[in-house]
Amino acid sequence: MWILSLTKLGIKGLDDILNQIYRGSIILVAGNPGTGKTTIGAKFLYEGLRQFNENGLYLSFVETKKDFYRNMLNLGMNFESYEKDNRFKYIEAVTVTDINALIDLLQEVLNMIDKLNAKRLVVDSISAVMQMGDKDEGKIRELMHNFFYRGPKLKEVTTILIAELPYGKKSVGYGIEEFITDGVVILKSKIIKRKLIRLMEIRKMRGNEISVGEVPFIIGSPDIISFRVPPNINAIPSGISPTKEYVELKIGTNKIPFAPGTQNMFIANPSIDPLPFISTFIIPTLLVKGYKIVYRSYFHGEKTIRDRIGKCLEYYPRNYQQLISNLSIRNLNPSSKSIIDIEMTAESIERHEKPDIVIVEGLGTYMDLVSDMETYKEEHYNNLIRRAANSITGFYFIHELEENMMKIPLINVYDSIFYLNIKDKNLVLKSIRNHLKVVPLDPIEIDARNVESCFMV
Repeated sequence: MWILSLTKLGIKGLDDILNQIYRGSIILVAGNPGTGKTTIGAKFLYEGLRQFNENGLYLSFVETKKDFYRNMLNLGMNFESYEKDNRFKYIEAVTVTDINALIDLLQEVLNMIDKLNAKRLVVDSISAVMQMGDKDEGKIRELMHNFFYRGPKLKEVTTILIAELPYGKKSVGYGIEEFITDGVVILKSKIIKRKLIRLMEIRKMRGNEISVGEVPFIIGSPDIISFRVPPNINAIPSGISPTKEYVELKIGTNKIPFAPGTQNMFIANPSIDPLPFISTFIIPTLLVKGYKIVYRSYFHGEKTIRDRIGKCLEYYPRNYQQLISNLSIRNLNPSSKSIIDIEMTAESIERHEKPDIVIVEGLGTYMDLVSDMETYKEEHYNNLIRRAANSITGFYFIHELEENMMKIPLINVYDSIFYLNIKDKNLVLKSIRNHLKVVPLDPIEIDARNVESCFMV
């Protein structure tokens, strides 16, 4: 009995959606110019080389080798190094324009598959190939059909076919979808409120149960390309018996423990700047304990944050550079990117930097710049769940009056809620809700002048 083995594409998020890809499958990736087709094809080959020890070929009818290598290197993919190791081959076919030359080229590709023992192939683009037939399109179709079935299919070489989808057209054309492919995905991009949103539509994928019609994705560092997959809420660890130690903050003479993976909201009266509170009571305490922190602000600049934290760390005997090395400040401008881009970029950063703590300050500014609040709720919720599932403890700061706190989006999702206010000359931290506690903590009062001077007691 002939049983095909499964393979992974190596593309973040896509392997979770398409988890039944058999070796030798042919997947058509179509889209308008600039939607990311070449990036997907290149990433598929590059991760095959890097992760899975699978050699690959890129057959291009549209781009020179020099341009491809330069463009991919700018994205962080160095194909030239794998070519030098005889593991990768870029076949430049921009001058192939007739059927006879195409026949010779396809034989060369079959020979190269055997020579490299290649397991991955990208053809860019099938549209250019089909246009060579001119009036004899049937002959080209037959030629390509024979090539794929006696070549990549028979040799279990997983293949991505790239196709250009002209603007205004909803189908690829040429009958390609029906006669050789196991899967068809369409890449799309659209502009909403001046911001670019990229989407993948899955038309067909044999062996997979597809429950989503469109999947958002982003192109850019650190993953090059990644697809949005909603996290599984059942992956959240127990808050009763956590596997990691409690995250403890010392506020004045009080100690407040937070279960690892909890997501905690601090609501500040609009008259209060949260940065002095964060830099005095949260960041130094956690850095001294060795926690790795990602700090994101939609309100303060990086230099202001670093200078303020540096001032507070002067109170600690340990070396400043040793402490600050565990702090990563990653501000994102919500006016320049879509909500999906912002939240997926945050996810990518955290997956690569693997923090214990995430602090988000100025969340209200982010919301003020959001044009689609429903998308914000969905994407922010996904990241709250993902952090909880990965035992990343989150602290979120937003400005709002206490009587209006229930208007804050997703307010009931956070595990603990605190309210920061000023009473006389004291900063008051009032507990509204605590994780798994019936009775909130007693209010804590600290001399506001001590907070401003980074004095913790």
